[in-house]
Amino acid sequence: MKFYNRKNELFRLDELFTDGKDRAHLFVLSGRRRVGKTSLIKHFTEDRDDFVYLFVSKKKSHLLLAEFSEILAERIPILKSVSINSFDSLFTVLFKEMSKTPLYIMIDEFQNFQQVDGSVFSVLQNLWDTYQDSAKGAIICVGSVQTLMRDIFEGEKEPLFNRASIKMSLKPLSVDTIAQILTDNGVDVAKNLLFYHTLFGGVPKYYAILDRSRLFHLTHKAVISRLFCEQDALLQQEGRDLLIEEFGKNYHLYFSILQTVAGGVTQMAQIADKTGINVNSISRYLDELVSEYGVLERRSPVTATTKDHKGGRYHIADHFLKFWFRYIHKNQTLVEIGATERLADKIDEDLTNFQGWVFEEMVREILINRNNEKIVPFLFDRISGFWDKSGKVEIDIVAADDDKKNIFFGECKLNGNQFTLADIAKLKEKGRYVHWGKESRTEYFALFSNSTLTRKTRELLDNNGVAGIDVRQLFPPPRECTHTFEPEQVIRDTELTETSSNPHISDDSTDLGRELGRTE
Repeated sequence: MKFYNRKNELFRLDELFTDGKDRAHLFVLSGRRRVGKTSLIKHFTEDRDDFVYLFVSKKKSHLLLAEFSEILAERIPILKSVSINSFDSLFTVLFKEMSKTPLYIMIDEFQNFQQVDGSVFSVLQNLWDTYQDSAKGAIICVGSVQTLMRDIFEGEKEPLFNRASIKMSLKPLSVDTIAQILTDNGVDVAKNLLFYHTLFGGVPKYYAILDRSRLFHLTHKAVISRLFCEQDALLQQEGRDLLIEEFGKNYHLYFSILQTVAGGVTQMAQIADKTGINVNSISRYLDELVSEYGVLERRSPVTATTKDHKGGRYHIADHFLKFWFRYIHKNQTLVEIGATERLADKIDEDLTNFQGWVFEEMVREILINRNNEKIVPFLFDRISGFWDKSGKVEIDIVAADDDKKNIFFGECKLNGNQFTLADIAKLKEKGRYVHWGKESRTEYFALFSNSTLTRKTRELLDNNGVAGIDVRQLFPPPRECTHTFEPEQVIRDTELTETSSNPHISDDSTDLGRELGRTE
């Protein structure tokens, strides 16, 4: 599969390599496994003769030292004629060479040195402190176990504390980029984007697997069966493999919490009750999953003034892990006995329910990435959902502009044609519970649908001040729109009507202008 996007990251690498002609950098690149860290660096350094790639495999120290010496000798000939008996002597030769000419050395899975030879961190500290003013180029430390990488470079008692000159955390690809990958592989984006986003989010390695294994054109159920359900399926143990090293001996506690959250239980007290973990202890584990491991996100209503809002809810940040804990880890017994069909059927029966949840996440990401007044008709500075303390009032998406007092309420439905006049009235009524700028705000309402909106539905929405947005038509990026998105002033109530005399509404599902409710 070809290399996609990463424009910002490539720009930063270009800055690094340009600046490296005159000075040295200790560059730290982290991110979850499979997100494309190695591919990013290798893509940028393709055909460069000043770049060397080293991988820290978990083997005996002397074997790894010999391997590194042999690789570096191709670029530093003196290594062929000197005796190298320690990482200290090897890296000393390397830094001396970097004092003569710029070199860029990538050390992949850098955190593995902790198991191979922990003294390497002190060696690098001493050499960096000695040569950083005279050396040129960069030592690029790449790691996938993010807790260890953070400890190595941010732990106050660690040798490499405060030594990194540049840090980058690589995130998954955007929804727009995933849509492009599907398009390039001949996949109908409208019919398949939500499915693949539900399984894999924006992790490029999984799409490369689909491409290499020729799975893109199988049915959705067949893709799930091949990659997750069959005996020794490629991704069956992926969630465990991703997290077991991060979590260590307490992994079973964290796994129980993540399975519970993936099942839709998102509040602290409910998570404690469902997992059987004491409510006084659960907060510590949740905090660790949020702050230390980055696997959970704690979200607050859009109107919350602090992140410690008592109504916070927990969500798994990674789409793949959300899917894996909801279906594979939860049904481990079926995995163990090889009940492939039963497991695939069980997933297939529930997937639509799960996708409704993921669809909200996908829409929110799209809005954040396209905060340009073309979907939400103003530039917002906050976006989240809204829920009250009772949990009886919930709005999928609320975006607001604090300066100009604009507020946007969005409802997400897999099938927007099931949205009725009563639902419109309910959405507008729920908006009144959002106590933000109520005296002078301008309100906007929208329905996001993952299915083509019929003429009747669009007519209903248009006549009641709600923009109908078929999310599938946002890929590739939308054309200019042809309809004004009319705001509603909070000081007046809009009459809800079921019919319209507008003769220009048609059944043409490609009329994106009407869906977005904007003016060309």
